Amino acid sequence: MKNEINIWYIVLGAILGIFAQLGAWMQHNLQFKYPKLEPNWWGWYLMSIPITWLFLNSTKYGVTGFGGSIWANRFLGFSLGILVYAVCTNYIFNQPVTPKVFVQILLCMVIMGVQFLWK
Repeated sequence: MKNEINIWYIVLGAILGIFAQLGAWMQHNLQFKYPKLEPNWWGWYLMSIPITWLFLNSTKYGVTGFGGSIWANRFLGFSLGILVYAVCTNYIFNQPVTPKVFVQILLCMVIMGVQFLWK
């Protein structure tokens, strides 16, 4: 039924989305940590297959969980992407979360709150 929220599908979509964002972060940024892995390295292209599968299924389950709302799922995906990016960049590159980045992460949390709480 349209417009019904199914939290289990949203959680499944979010979990798949987190793994997809992790894969995309690695695909885009590990070249700077390990310069021998140039952008032309064939492994980056091979990684795109499971990453695409994760993003597609994350979207499918998220939209289903939000009762067909593509917008709600997009904002959830965006917010999860920002959070994954902040954690990975801090942990792997030792680039701290500055007050500016913290405020942006807080805004992402507000966006997710709007999606879940605003009827």
